[in-house]
Amino acid sequence: MQDDLAEQIRHGHLAAGLATHVVGRELRYVARTGSTNDDLKLLARAGASEGLVLVADEQTQGRGRRGRSWTAPAGSSLLSSTLLRPLWLPPTDAFYLTILAAVAGTEAIEEVTALQTDVKWPNDLLLHERKLGGVLVEAESGEGILPWAIIGIGLNVNWDTTSVPGLDTSAIALASGVGRPVARSGLLSALIRHLDDRYVRLRGGERLRLFEDWRTRLTTVGRDVQIEVGGTTIEGHAEGVTPKGALIVRDRAGTRHELTAGDVTVRDHKRYR
Repeated sequence: MQDDLAEQIRHGHLAAGLATHVVGRELRYVARTGSTNDDLKLLARAGASEGLVLVADEQTQGRGRRGRSWTAPAGSSLLSSTLLRPLWLPPTDAFYLTILAAVAGTEAIEEVTALQTDVKWPNDLLLHERKLGGVLVEAESGEGILPWAIIGIGLNVNWDTTSVPGLDTSAIALASGVGRPVARSGLLSALIRHLDDRYVRLRGGERLRLFEDWRTRLTTVGRDVQIEVGGTTIEGHAEGVTPKGALIVRDRAGTRHELTAGDVTVRDHKRYR
């Protein structure tokens, strides 16, 4: 399959078919960069407009949560960052942007490929229990508002993750799931549309529906887990999530923990819904 993502963006063909309200008002493409999130931070501070989406073929300093690196062969993944200016969202509710991105990502994938994807708490996207992609939301807060927030999403699309030591059993790409290459331009279009839809609905006050759609996609809940947090290891059962998105874990001694961050390893088999 010839990948025409760059040409679709450069010539405005992809943007012309979006019909979105906020996300995708402007699309920019770079072949190679350190990090699309870092690039958008500079643009945000320079006054760039809300809805700007930056797409790269390759990131040399891409990262996920907790500072982990994100690497993939050039042109093989969908690497994008979106600039938002959610002045209406209290900084204490910024976690809604993370779950928004996770839900929109699963919706876009399911629209384009018909594959059912899950979310590993809080924001890894999974296919067949292997990592398909991730979300990194970074925001600036001040005086009770969020001047800007950046949603970074990386999705494995057309590369053989089994060829990379350490990823052969833990990661997967969409092409492996559907048995054929996947057009990144179509996937990007779907992702932008779903991000826009969820963002507009959140701005309109639709929080409970978003939270429930995220919660029902969580493959972590209802399973035995091990979590590394702050140099401590907690082993127990993931009972659910709080309204603020914290993971509720009951450890082996019966103590209840509400965790807002941590490195989760699932210890049992998935119970399919």
